[in-house]
Amino acid sequence: MEFANSKTCYELKDHGVIHRPASEGPWNAEIFKKDFRVDIITEGEDLDVMEFDMVNVDCSFANAVRRILVSEVPSLAIERVYLNQNTSIMPDEVMCHRFGLIPLAVDPKYFMFPSKKPPSSDEIGGFDPKEHLVYDIHVAFTTPIKDPHGKKTKENTQEGSLPVPQYLSVYSSDLKWIPLPGQEEHFSENNAPLPVSSTILINKIALGDEIEARCVAVKGIGRDHAKFSPVAAAYYKLHPIIKLLQPIEGELAVKLQKSFAPGVIGINPTTGQAFVANARLDNGSREHMRHSEFRDDVVFAGMDSSHCIFTVETIAPGCRPPASLVRCAFDVMISKCCHYLAVIETPGFGDHIEEECKPFTGSGDTASESQTTEKCLTSAKGNRSQLNGREVGLEVAHVSRDKLRATFIFHGEDHTLGLALRYCVLRNQLVNFCGYCVPHPLEDMINFDIQMKRGSAIDALRDGLQCLHDCFKHIKQTFKSALKSSRSTRK
Repeated sequence: MEFANSKTCYELKDHGVIHRPASEGPWNAEIFKKDFRVDIITEGEDLDVMEFDMVNVDCSFANAVRRILVSEVPSLAIERVYLNQNTSIMPDEVMCHRFGLIPLAVDPKYFMFPSKKPPSSDEIGGFDPKEHLVYDIHVAFTTPIKDPHGKKTKENTQEGSLPVPQYLSVYSSDLKWIPLPGQEEHFSENNAPLPVSSTILINKIALGDEIEARCVAVKGIGRDHAKFSPVAAAYYKLHPIIKLLQPIEGELAVKLQKSFAPGVIGINPTTGQAFVANARLDNGSREHMRHSEFRDDVVFAGMDSSHCIFTVETIAPGCRPPASLVRCAFDVMISKCCHYLAVIETPGFGDHIEEECKPFTGSGDTASESQTTEKCLTSAKGNRSQLNGREVGLEVAHVSRDKLRATFIFHGEDHTLGLALRYCVLRNQLVNFCGYCVPHPLEDMINFDIQMKRGSAIDALRDGLQCLHDCFKHIKQTFKSALKSSRSTRK
């Protein structure tokens, strides 16, 4: 007996995974809206972690949500430290780095991305209330501690014994928020923008040491630095598929049960027959494949490629619960699509290609070569703009005369947009080929190529962006509805 898969899935084998595609019908945003579903599984009592399912969705969409959660949902972190005094054993740059890694319980909606670098001076008047959060710290260890360990021992009371080392711990609670003009309207004593925890150890200073600094936090995203990532964990896995293709009873049932994670396989107490109790608990183990009794025609183990189990854990439970971060991730993708759709609708987009930039050879008219180089650099940056705190842009690198083939350059983008957009473009029946690549890991851009059977490649890109926009807008609405229903049920 074989397992007949109605959906595309992956089958686990002894030494690999087999892709088992199902027959694919037509797909568009309207069909996606009918089939897509969100199930809220758990939401922590402290609102620090949640688990939810996205059903009937492609992995490219799920992976985009994961990548945005990790690297593109904004948060605030200490970026500049004006260190006035540090006589501790810890080097200045190490301690400044530790300041930056302290997570802050601040909602970034009250702040804008920094428009310029922080001022060179730490004068309070030089900071922008809409861009900066200021903290002061001043800790000095001047008075010896009589009994630093809280008790006396023979070792530290015997004559001639070494003195007990004395130190003072510096914690995140020593950071004091300095309100800038207008910030007290958004924050109060009960809602002050303080570190997530007051017991984060920053340093330990010896007797006579002193630390004095002014720290400035700004808004940023995880793509710039990991300290701006608002999640402690954000990952997904494919829902396991376990099917018993033949009856398994008695000792074999017990043997099969032990081959899987606890709770996956159950045994009927009356008949002694094994059954799949909860495939969700499976961790992809292949233990049962070691036994010849459970060969392929007896047990099928695989994963549903259209059913993603998400787990999201926030670093600031009280301020930014996981559900709000997930909604922000949807908004980021929607804003990307809206931005590039607006660029495509710009008059003249794709009508002509800038002349090719010739490399500087050092011969001929130097002034002419300099003007050509300057013109190319200007045209390359001519349509750049700011989106989510980063410089982005969309250009047509090449288009054929019949407009059947075109290569686009997305500046400031990576696999997050590329993979999901490629999925939508390929569902267009007029598209013959669609692919993208990241030219170099150090270049923040992707080359996106479309080849058509007929029609315009630019129109196909527009339709793909619109489809992606509509899908994520529906995902956001479905998630909000599922969350509301789940919370009302728990009450």
